[in-house]
Amino acid sequence: MALTVVQLGRTNVAGNRLTVALKITPDTSWPAAGELLDLTQYVSNIETVHVESDPGGYVFNYDRSAGKLLAYEAGADGTQLDPVGDANLASFTVYLSVTGGRA
Repeated sequence: MALTVVQLGRTNVAGNRLTVALKITPDTSWPAAGELLDLTQYVSNIETVHVESDPGGYVFNYDRSAGKLLAYEAGADGTQLDPVGDANLASFTVYLSVTGGRA
């Protein structure tokens, strides 16, 4: 259970703010509790995280307090999102940009 994280391009610097674009690929076993993703190795004092993913029925979100990337899918009743667990998400790509201050 791990994520493959690749930084896309260089870190963008604007004043004392850094923005980093990442390409994230999950592996074949996604846990319901999400995957650990430490974004503080790219920027300190995280201000914003923007998550974008391939179409395919999954919604990804970053839980800042837990430092995890979470995945959701439509629930059985169609009105709510349920955590994805024990699924092969290796064919999906998640693009994430994180902005924050310098260390």
